Amino acid sequence: MGNYLDYGTLEQRMTAVRLQALCNVEGAELTGLAAAVIERAEALVDSFAAVRYQVPMTRNELLEEWTLRIAEYELYKRGPGGAVPEKIRESYRECLDRLADLSAGKLQFSTAVSQPASARGQSLDVPGGESFFDSKSMNGY
Repeated sequence: MGNYLDYGTLEQRMTAVRLQALCNVEGAELTGLAAAVIERAEALVDSFAAVRYQVPMTRNELLEEWTLRIAEYELYKRGPGGAVPEKIRESYRECLDRLADLSAGKLQFSTAVSQPASARGQSLDVPGGESFFDSKSMNGY
């Protein structure tokens, strides 16, 4: 945890009152829950970034913002009532769009270390000799 976002920044940006209201716990439980949410948000960012870059990447403001948006969405989703405000939902969707751009190579970080492309390509090879569409299985069509 803390590659892109730390608890202090989350609390500062969301405000302590709102964070506690969404988590509905206090003290060590609040810190633990927030840490778990941040960890999941960072994992999501890394899953997109890992397509092109070595992760974890060097922390920067954009990675921090994306992680914050994802964490905030997750906190609202698990909060009382589970209703996510439209502003937060739209911010989350926009964040996922930018992450998709990052993994597609449309958005690039000049300071990040590129991940070498796989020499075998990106296809999936499933060994086996069984044919799914042979004359026997297609009988009746």
